[in-house]
Amino acid sequence: MVLGGTVVAGLAVVAVRDPNASGSYGYCPFKALTGWDCPFCGGLRGTYALLHGEVATALDHNVLVPFFLTGLVLLLWATWRGWRLAALTGRRAGRIMLGVTAAALVVFWVVRNLPGLEYLFSTA
Repeated sequence: MVLGGTVVAGLAVVAVRDPNASGSYGYCPFKALTGWDCPFCGGLRGTYALLHGEVATALDHNVLVPFFLTGLVLLLWATWRGWRLAALTGRRAGRIMLGVTAAALVVFWVVRNLPGLEYLFSTA
């Protein structure tokens, strides 16, 4: 209940306070140090766009935003129902899913920073 309320409050803040304003939520430390996008760069701006019905803009900021938000909703739903990932999928399957998710994030992190794939860059 508290987790769900926290997420709803966080989404309400993002919906009201535009992350496109320079420095409104701070900066990504990885991008500030290296100039490269991390897997989550553009996530707040994408969430803001998605909350305002701008799907194409959300995908332009970070193509994984719909997946992040879907995963968050599923996690909140499972938590609300009192389920645990291991109970739903088995302990081994849960570890495999976690490993696959982590590997996919690392691959996306590398690929989105390759030259020639500018459409994956987080737009400012």
